[in-house]
Parts: sequence; C-alpha cells; structure tokens
Amino acid sequence: MVAIGTFLAALSAWYLYVRVRRRRSPENAWFYRALVLAGPLSVVALIAGWVTTEVGRQPWVVYEVMRTEEAVTAAAGIPVGYATMALFYACLIVAVAWILRRLARAPMQTDAEPEPVHRPPTVAS
Repeated sequence: MVAIGTFLAALSAWYLYVRVRRRRSPENAWFYRALVLAGPLSVVALIAGWVTTEVGRQPWVVYEVMRTEEAVTAAAGIPVGYATMALFYACLIVAVAWILRRLARAPMQTDAEPEPVHRPPTVAS
C-alpha cells in the first residue's frame, strides 16, 4: 500500500514537473505505461489499506472476551470527520464534472499535427 502510494505520488510529481518546467505533457512512452497501471494500482492500495485497518483492529476483539460493539470508538469528533470527508468528496465530484463538461465542449488543442502514414509500395503480381 505504501509503495503504491509512493509510486502514484512520484508519477504525479513527474507530470507536474514536466508540465510546469517544459510547458508540455510528458512524451515518454514509459510515463503513459505507468499511467495505465496507476488506475488499477490505486484500487489495490485502497483495498490493502482497508484490509490493514480491519486486521489491525480485530485482535482487540477476542471471541467471548470482548464484543465488536464494545470495540467501537466513542470519540466525539467522528461526525465532524465524516462531514469533512463528505464535503471534500462533494467538491471533488463538482470539480470533475466541471472539467469533463469543459473538455467535452472544447477539447484541448495540440501543437503537433499528426504525421502522415507512409505505406510501402505494393508489388503487382
């Protein structure tokens, strides 16, 4: 989980570096291969974090010694944390929807023109 998170952060940092310093998107094929892996790896990291949390919590809940309902926290700040997280995700949804609508209306223009396809001459038989 930590290695995947570090990989994703490094990938983001590399993109930002190229975008800010060179004023273009990365052109390296390895960057885009890593980007393809980033989606599934983020799901793996999410599940690994959840498993780590649940496995780490369960040793305290021992069969016939402590019930799961007794192990639940009674901290007062839990609703504030959930509300903050919900607000953050709501803002993220609005931002993604805005970006996608903007891209759908006016796709990004690239400076490079596509290269013509060169086909070898065919031999008539």
